[in-house]
Amino acid sequence: MKHLKREITLFEATVYTLGVIIGAGIYVLIGKAAALSGNGIWLSFLLASFIAACTGLSYAELASTYPYDSAEFRYTKKAFKDNKFSFAIGWLKLASLIIAMGAVALGFGGYLSRILGITPVLGGILLILLLLITNIIGMRQTMFIDIGFVILTIIGLFIVIISGFGHLGSVDLLDFHMGWNGILSGAALIFFAFLGFENIGNIAEESRNPRRTLPRALIYSIIISAILYTLVAAVAVSVVPWQTLAHSFAPLSDIVTITLGHYGGLVMIIIALTATASTVLGLFVASSRLLYGMAEEGSLPKVLLKLTKKTGAPFVAIILTAFIAILFILPGDITTIAALTDWGALFIFMVINLTVIWLRFSDPHAVRGFRIPLNIRNVPVIPIVGIIFCSAMLFQFSKKVFFAGVLFFLIGTVLYSMFWEKKHKPLPHHKRKVHHLIKHYGGHVKAE
Repeated sequence: MKHLKREITLFEATVYTLGVIIGAGIYVLIGKAAALSGNGIWLSFLLASFIAACTGLSYAELASTYPYDSAEFRYTKKAFKDNKFSFAIGWLKLASLIIAMGAVALGFGGYLSRILGITPVLGGILLILLLLITNIIGMRQTMFIDIGFVILTIIGLFIVIISGFGHLGSVDLLDFHMGWNGILSGAALIFFAFLGFENIGNIAEESRNPRRTLPRALIYSIIISAILYTLVAAVAVSVVPWQTLAHSFAPLSDIVTITLGHYGGLVMIIIALTATASTVLGLFVASSRLLYGMAEEGSLPKVLLKLTKKTGAPFVAIILTAFIAILFILPGDITTIAALTDWGALFIFMVINLTVIWLRFSDPHAVRGFRIPLNIRNVPVIPIVGIIFCSAMLFQFSKKVFFAGVLFFLIGTVLYSMFWEKKHKPLPHHKRKVHHLIKHYGGHVKAE
């Protein structure tokens, strides 16, 4: 049996993780978060990064202990020995991926509307349809240029920071007139911008010394993204009043238009379009291939296994993914669909923090290449803090979002009973066509 080559260094792992963190979220949601946090939006970013760091350390210990794919499913199954619960967690992540597609595509539509004058909803749908065709025809070349999109995305953030740095001090950044509830609500929404760090386990089997490399790469990438995001947030409300920012469909473009003029704003629109399109592409591949992979395992209908004859693309899974994403675009409410994504992520992270504590006692002899610091009698304190904050954040969303998130989780348990428990017939390994794509692209989620 052939094994994957372990070639990824600490630098490469850090760049990979930073790439899946930094993306469209900051371009799309900073205005909506400003509506909740006001001038204190920078603190919302810091709080969100703190929660990401707490949970990131849990992922780091788990990835260094069990350096394999299928992270959340594998970790929770190892800890709680409950297939139905583990499947529901995996299902919730899948739902979050597809919903995130809708949110970011709607953000793409918002920036596109500045150029073509069409509605954000129409722009988002057009992007999904374009990427639907790309996925079915073939996307090898598209993936080759994706790293260029990531670099361009980060350059855009530096343009905002550098061009607007001189405006710092024009407003009182310590004026928390929205109160701590506003800061917390803003952090809950903007947490979307940090999603992606949890997928570091996808490169575990290709990393040199993953027990040391992965934890360090994860910590470094969260620190770097937190610094960039906090600076962008502080500059944003210093250049554009938060009340104006809150109603913008192209917030970063508005900022640069003021600091560098019309052409600077146009450049930011182009960068934002590439950032959001790249993110939707990654989410699209992740969602459709994960649907295919779940069908391979017998947990979803076999019709999802149908492939195109020419390219071998899972066209049924791709079409279904696009259809569901468009359903979330149609209402045009980017705040709600981003909040749904965040709710699912925070619930999963709460479970992961609990998992790392549980495994300390249920699997005490496992070799842990990285151990979370600050322990009391083998109980790590930081995951407990993560559980508390994740739990608190879950209740910062509206009742509609909260109950929708619970409903998605319950749907996962029902699907398990319908397809896995009674009809579980995994596809033989030698017949699997694209399961490896889940590894390479399933974690390439830049819902940032």
